[in-house]
Amino acid sequence: MENYNKASETQDVKKFFDGYASDFDSIYGHTDGRSFFDKLTDKFFRQSMSLRFGETLKNTAKPEIRTVLDIGCGPGHYCVEFLKQGKTVVGLDVADGMLQIAKQKTAAYEKEGKISYILDGYMEHSFTERFDASCLMGFFDYIKDPAEVFNKLKKDTSKEIYMSFPKKGGFLAIQRKIRYNLRNCPLYLYSKDDLVKLLRKTGLFEKAEIVDLKRDYFVKIKL
Repeated sequence: MENYNKASETQDVKKFFDGYASDFDSIYGHTDGRSFFDKLTDKFFRQSMSLRFGETLKNTAKPEIRTVLDIGCGPGHYCVEFLKQGKTVVGLDVADGMLQIAKQKTAAYEKEGKISYILDGYMEHSFTERFDASCLMGFFDYIKDPAEVFNKLKKDTSKEIYMSFPKKGGFLAIQRKIRYNLRNCPLYLYSKDDLVKLLRKTGLFEKAEIVDLKRDYFVKIKL
């Protein structure tokens, strides 16, 4: 049986993103100083990122979504847009480097909504409130057991959950897996069958919509 240490894996992810924060932020469009290969990879990577960005914001724009929990908020690109929509937002991430960038990005928009940040892992943190919506973009890429996260999400979220899952297969998926392994960061990829099994296991299949976004699956759950 595989020897799996969740705490150790969380630390590996934290270490990776603390060191990768500025470079990761550049993927969203600021590519000065990046290599030709990095820019080429970004070009294809950003297609799915842009699509899932649009899908998420289309849903959070609804007036009944007033509070949003952004899990694995990274450098704060979603938090900025949630604030522009006038939402109350909590951004959570294990990497302090990411949160420092997020705080800088959202500072100019704090009057349009309300924002606070938490430096912690999602499974390690207990909330005293429920959120209308939870957003987990690029989060399950690094989670070995999504089912336990789903079960916690059902407790922390009252209306809708938006998630992305990276697809198995293809050259870019393979090279990404190799690149992350070389930096000792876990990476998990999914087929549609994997998602269906996961949703059935957690009792959420009938409430879920799966959208194919080329390199990602976008999953919306209406609770």
